[in-house]
Amino acid sequence: MRALVMASSVFILQGCFLFDQGDRQAREALAEAQRSRAGAAMVDGDYAQAAQLFREILAVDPDNVPAWIGMGGAYSELGEWSHAEPAYAEACERAPESYDAQFGHGLALQMLNRLLDAVAAYHRALSIDPMSSEASLGVATSYLQLEEPQHALPFAERAVELAPNDGRAWISLGAAAEQTGDDHAALDAYLAASERLGSSPELKHNLLHAYARADRYREVVGMARSMLADGPSAEAAERMGWAWFRLGEYEKSAQAYRIAVETDPDMWHAWNGLGVNALNRWLLSEQADESAHQEARRAFSASLRLHPGQAKVQALVERYGLL
Repeated sequence: MRALVMASSVFILQGCFLFDQGDRQAREALAEAQRSRAGAAMVDGDYAQAAQLFREILAVDPDNVPAWIGMGGAYSELGEWSHAEPAYAEACERAPESYDAQFGHGLALQMLNRLLDAVAAYHRALSIDPMSSEASLGVATSYLQLEEPQHALPFAERAVELAPNDGRAWISLGAAAEQTGDDHAALDAYLAASERLGSSPELKHNLLHAYARADRYREVVGMARSMLADGPSAEAAERMGWAWFRLGEYEKSAQAYRIAVETDPDMWHAWNGLGVNALNRWLLSEQADESAHQEARRAFSASLRLHPGQAKVQALVERYGLL
């Protein structure tokens, strides 16, 4: 009788094992089907549906790392970084050796402006894959946001080295070089970026100022023209006025400065440019051109009203009776 009870117990235990094994296989099959559906939703751009499917997987299998990463990716695509970050954090906790989890976490943290945490996460990603240009770029751009270009520079250089055709890497290198005072390296990097990305408004802005710092006046005029062709830009018009003045084209300079102040009446340095041109015309006329004198007075007055305390402008106004 005792032997029968033991045999029955063994049978019951075996049956439970078989049922547990069957349940586990069924759950795994269901999770795999859900992951396939979620992957298809991601491909189709239905990121909300993908996030919901990943959430359903995790409701029955909270240790499913690919689902945590997938949910982080879906929320990233939706721009819902406050939801993406904890998903990636869960993936990192369960699989700290996962590059995708660490990099995704770094990106989410960066987008949430938690920049020091983002740098740390990107470094963890780099410890897993030292050849990742994306993680190097993430470190570089985070340091640039932290206004630490000296720390950004080596990672931007590494990103360019690893992915020489990535225009974003060249832009980060240009920004790091610009902010560390290497104007010629910055210009070269921005030009390399434009060859790979074309001329976006942001890149045109960078090139405009890089040309100006390199005293390449003709290129400044050309880039400003390109920016103005895209739409009104006080910034482009002001830089064009500055470049034409240095080229000795004073009428063109004045015209560009007028466009700048018409576009943005609060651009005080454009008012200064307009005032200098008018004062120049008045002096060249041997102080006979009263309209130029009045234009200079109005321009400098507008500049000082917007930005008081300009000692050089104030001295100029007093010297030439422009009060």
